[in-house]
Amino acid sequence: MQVHPDIAALRGNRAPQRQAQTGIDAARKAWLKEPGAQEMHDEIKAFGEGAALEDCPQLHRAFTQAGEAERLMILLCSHYCRALAANPIGHPPFRNGFDGTSTSILLAHSGRAQLMLQAREPGEKTTAGHMFSDAVRFDAVMAGEARGRIVRDVARAGDSARFTEEAMEFRGGNRLALDLGSECVVIDSVQRRFVVLRLLQTAGDPAPCREYDAKTGRMIHQCAGDIRTSRQEAIIALLGRMNRTDAAPEFARVAIGAGDMSLRWQAVREALALDTATGFRTLCQISRRSHDPLCGNAGALRAQLLDTYPQLARLESDECRV
Repeated sequence: MQVHPDIAALRGNRAPQRQAQTGIDAARKAWLKEPGAQEMHDEIKAFGEGAALEDCPQLHRAFTQAGEAERLMILLCSHYCRALAANPIGHPPFRNGFDGTSTSILLAHSGRAQLMLQAREPGEKTTAGHMFSDAVRFDAVMAGEARGRIVRDVARAGDSARFTEEAMEFRGGNRLALDLGSECVVIDSVQRRFVVLRLLQTAGDPAPCREYDAKTGRMIHQCAGDIRTSRQEAIIALLGRMNRTDAAPEFARVAIGAGDMSLRWQAVREALALDTATGFRTLCQISRRSHDPLCGNAGALRAQLLDTYPQLARLESDECRV
């Protein structure tokens, strides 16, 4: 692997890296001194705690009035670009990603709120599914041109949905407000690099995210609406793959708790796989709780397992035996 000499030199002398980050931090402080910047920074916290956009004056101006978001982002880019020019090994404090056609930079994150700068490169886009989540979104189009649609879920029944579509042409200066529980934006083509400042606020106790087939309206995917729940699901799955039998009692506690149903159901399945006795007794307990949303699923799985493995009947405790 080739390592640039300037990078290799940092192994023996960390001072240049510290100096570079000092320069980057100076850019952050300089931007916050610009009119409206500190107010926006402070209001992200309030917005993340559930405040309405109307209760955050600077954010409201940025996402309802053309020109204000553009001014703040131009100032932010100017300060950081000058700092990077003077400190090439500096690293701006923003999580970012690029997949070849789309760029995303997370500018701020507090509680339930995220502020991000996103860009799409020119070209045609194809969309197989429509995703809906329990959140509200505000878009301020900074620059570029794109064609697309606002897709609305107007009739949801069980695992299917019916959509209406509104054709849109997006240009710099446009402002959008979306209820992502029933609306999503589909970009079909980009004529000039399309740049958007986006503000998200998830619900306090978000319902699962749902993705539907764009042609048939059939639900093709569902996942937790809270990223913390997704992390817990990943941890449970990892411990299961590691065959950590000592985690089965903890999985049982998660399963009979009051958390996300998808997380609880995964905990049941992993407990069954790691420790049959613990998992099956937990399944029986849930199947006896008529108020529990998982009662029906648990009862069906319990009956299926007893039919396939009759010997499991002896594992039932007295209070869940029927």
